[in-house]
Amino acid sequence: MHRRAFLRRATALPATLAVAGCAAPGTGSDGSDGSTDGEGNSDELRDGAGTAPIPRIEDPPEAVYLPGHRKSMQVLEPVAAGDYTLTPMLTYPHPFWTVTGTDRHRVDPTAGRGVHLMLVCWDRETGIVLPGDAEPRVTITRRGERVASRQLWPMLSQEMGVHFGDNLTLPADDTYAVSVDFPPLPTRRTGSLADRFTEGGTATFEFAYDRAFREDVVEGIDLLERERWGDRGALEPMTHGGDGSANAALPYSALPPAADVPGTRLVDPDGTAGATTGSLPSSGDATFVVTLLESGSRLADGDGRYLLVSPRTPYNRVPLVNMSLRAAVRRNGTEVGDSPLELTATLDAAVGLHYGRSVTDVRPGDSVTLTIASPPQAARHQGYETAFFRMEPLELVVPPA
Repeated sequence: MHRRAFLRRATALPATLAVAGCAAPGTGSDGSDGSTDGEGNSDELRDGAGTAPIPRIEDPPEAVYLPGHRKSMQVLEPVAAGDYTLTPMLTYPHPFWTVTGTDRHRVDPTAGRGVHLMLVCWDRETGIVLPGDAEPRVTITRRGERVASRQLWPMLSQEMGVHFGDNLTLPADDTYAVSVDFPPLPTRRTGSLADRFTEGGTATFEFAYDRAFREDVVEGIDLLERERWGDRGALEPMTHGGDGSANAALPYSALPPAADVPGTRLVDPDGTAGATTGSLPSSGDATFVVTLLESGSRLADGDGRYLLVSPRTPYNRVPLVNMSLRAAVRRNGTEVGDSPLELTATLDAAVGLHYGRSVTDVRPGDSVTLTIASPPQAARHQGYETAFFRMEPLELVVPPA
């Protein structure tokens, strides 16, 4: 049985974003088939024991792939924290993967009462979702007593895009208060964002954790067709699903399409820029939009032209945050200037998060080698945990004027 996605609001329970689905995952008569993460049955979950039995994909590809399900979650009202606006979301605890260098580590939830807390941090003036390098600290209290205090992980998710999150254990059914402290945004900013987010901010909100919450988020899990589990592809962003108008209130970190990125597109050595063929340079299943802007660009951080590199996920155009990139310019096989150049993470309201640097000496016919010194240092939800690791250098050419 598949139900239409819905966004339900009630005075006793914050907005619940539940994607259509049957009561519980599994293909067997008991609701599980051995290919799931989690313990316990639906009754245990409703009573606060066990974890959600979500599908586990055996031997997934080293690329972006479809997980076996869509999540269901509560979306709370946005709250302000200085210049920051954040949208809190809550769902059942579930596995995710942290990344250190090129190593990943699976984090399994603790069985029992708890939530997976997520925060989408964005700018109300421009609507842009902010990158994951200003990690917030959350403090959770119950009846005035502290339950937990920790920094949230920067995360990548097919459905939620760039956000912060973690699994949190809770002692009992009750109403919990959350205080969120954001530091100043360390990312270089340009345009209308240049003089903003220079100070941190604090926000507070509450949520109810009870049997009704658990029933909503577990029964709202939507299984994909079994034959699609692990296929190359991605779930659609939550802003694009369900009833449309209600979901549009949930910001999503999609970058502009390649055709909307300013500058002269660098091309593959065979002379194709990818703008008309639909293909873009790719490494580790990430796609890259690479352009050169003319001297005097507002994005430039010095003299000369501006090299703009925009790495993103291949389907939903989610920016790949917390990367380390270098660029080397060569002319007739010889490096030019101070190559290789360290590229700087930069946030712009029109272009979004990218990595860039002013280049004083670059000409048509020069080759540009992009080296990924470290992949995205962000935790991953299922479907992204195997991608963006083995990232080989990209060889591109500046096209004729």
